[in-house]
Amino acid sequence: MTTLERQVVNYLYESLLDRSVDEAGAENSVAYLKAGGTVDDLHSAIVNSAEFKARSNQPKSDHPLSHIPTVWKEDKLSYFTHRGSYRPLSLVIETVNICNNDCIICPYSAQTRRKQYMPLDLFSQAIRQYSEIGGGPVGLTPMVGEVLLDKMLLDRLRILDDSPAVTVVSAISNGSMAYLYTDQQLAEILSYFDRLTISIYGLDREEFSLMTRNDAYDSFRRGLVRILAIMGPDKVRLGARYLRKRPVSEISSWAGRLARDAGIEPEKVQVHGTSSYANWGFFDTSKPLPFDAEWLPVRTNSVQCALPLISAQILSDGTTSFCGCANFDGKSELNIGNIATTSLREMMASDRVRQLWNWTKFGVPEFCRTCSFHLPIDQLDGLSSAYSDPLGTFGG
Repeated sequence: MTTLERQVVNYLYESLLDRSVDEAGAENSVAYLKAGGTVDDLHSAIVNSAEFKARSNQPKSDHPLSHIPTVWKEDKLSYFTHRGSYRPLSLVIETVNICNNDCIICPYSAQTRRKQYMPLDLFSQAIRQYSEIGGGPVGLTPMVGEVLLDKMLLDRLRILDDSPAVTVVSAISNGSMAYLYTDQQLAEILSYFDRLTISIYGLDREEFSLMTRNDAYDSFRRGLVRILAIMGPDKVRLGARYLRKRPVSEISSWAGRLARDAGIEPEKVQVHGTSSYANWGFFDTSKPLPFDAEWLPVRTNSVQCALPLISAQILSDGTTSFCGCANFDGKSELNIGNIATTSLREMMASDRVRQLWNWTKFGVPEFCRTCSFHLPIDQLDGLSSAYSDPLGTFGG
């Protein structure tokens, strides 16, 4: 049994059963993994064991989600509970809040916080604290920024690779900054990711320029071709942001040319896109977007939102946001602390998190009232993959 195998198995036992693995359990678990079973399969096997069910039946009325019946179900508890305490399904860490683009649908230029790289020791602290509350998937998508601009990205990926409590590593990138790396460097960086989503800002130079306020379409496309050629289509997702409504034939033709240049079979390159955009709780949606693009309708949210369960987010200075979707300036009532002074364990057990998980009793946070990212928590009931693969389900 390798040291890493032992660490992974022991992590699952400590996280789910609150005890170290015994020798028999360790041998059976490693044999299961070597026979082709995945870590998720092993997780499911432990959750379905009599020992876990006996622990799950213990009252947890103090858990901040125990009052939400569509979430508080026996087969889901292990995903958002560690030793009886709440944890989000995943963690997103913004290692850099600097971007090469200034997209008209992103509040990047409106942020007033300092633009910086997260210090490496602070990043290591974040991973240690996340492991202490059970770990799970980690996303490196900046709240606002570009992950490939992170000068310490490779060091961070190595830290994640050495952390058995981190199960999946993913990110969203605009791909344009791939030119900063040689093929060898880019290949090493990409090897650590289980999934990378590339945001496509238009299918031609005009659309790209209007969307990003940056005349770098050719650089973007070259970067995308390199990433696809190195990483392969199975681990690269393509998410298009359109200003024009385009026929399927035009999108397929663009994807076919991309596949040809990357040396990939055309049918393996799929482009999923939208021309409707969220307001980030910030944009004046009365001001129209170019061409066919439109803002999502403004609404007043009152039902508890599911997105804070999908992920919390640590910003580049260590500020931690209850929700990973829209707290772009790190100054809203969604802030729950800073990992430099308060551990994630303390934050997740805080009265503030309990209040944020109970809109009925404590009211809707002002920042969330008109946010068009809002997803009613009842909608998770039909999305089983949201629990086992939260960032993959929601595009992170």
